[in-house]
Amino acid sequence: MVEYAIILVLIACVCIGVISVLGNQVNATFQDLEEALMNPNDPGATATYSCPDGTPAVLHGHKYHCQ
Repeated sequence: MVEYAIILVLIACVCIGVISVLGNQVNATFQDLEEALMNPNDPGATATYSCPDGTPAVLHGHKYHCQ
C-alpha cells in the first residue's frame, strides 16, 4: 500500500514540474492567439521583423531573434 502512495507522489511531482515548465509557453501562445483574434488587421501580425543588419528576424517560440 505504501508503494502505491510513493508512486502517486512521484507522478504528482512530475506533473507539477511539467506544468510549471510548459505553463509559460502555453500562456504566451494563448496571448498571441487572443491578440490575433482581437486585432485581425494589425500589420504587426503579418509584417516581418528586421534585424539591425537588414536581415529578417527568425521566430523562436513567441520571440524574434537575430541570427
